[in-house]
Amino acid sequence: MSVQQLPASTVHVMLGDCSAADAKSVLGVLCGRFAADREGADQPHESESGRPTVWTVLFDTAGDPSGRAGPVVELSGQPIVEAQGGPQATQRLREVLGAAFSVHELGTEAGDQEVQMRLRLDSSTAHETRSA
Repeated sequence: MSVQQLPASTVHVMLGDCSAADAKSVLGVLCGRFAADREGADQPHESESGRPTVWTVLFDTAGDPSGRAGPVVELSGQPIVEAQGGPQATQRLREVLGAAFSVHELGTEAGDQEVQMRLRLDSSTAHETRSA
């Protein structure tokens, strides 16, 4: 069995601890800047089971994240974003999130070729990146 190698620009994003509306807002910001493995019609929605929901998307961050300034996005909660990918790819993803939200770093683990980071987002006019 062979494992498919993803491009270095790919970041796996898991989004949880939030409402479907907040998930839609966060993923909308990222989908506006990067190619994703989801189609536009594949919108976040609440699970009927009442169990916690986690949304996952693969993003290709090969595009230039500084190309367009996105609108300020309001969130009703503080979603948790877990991202895993190459160092440059995860940094690009973080930059885009930082342009739209306040980003609070909850933890980062870096290896030779991969970074895992856990971020908490919230709405703020300051849009500062902070360590929590």
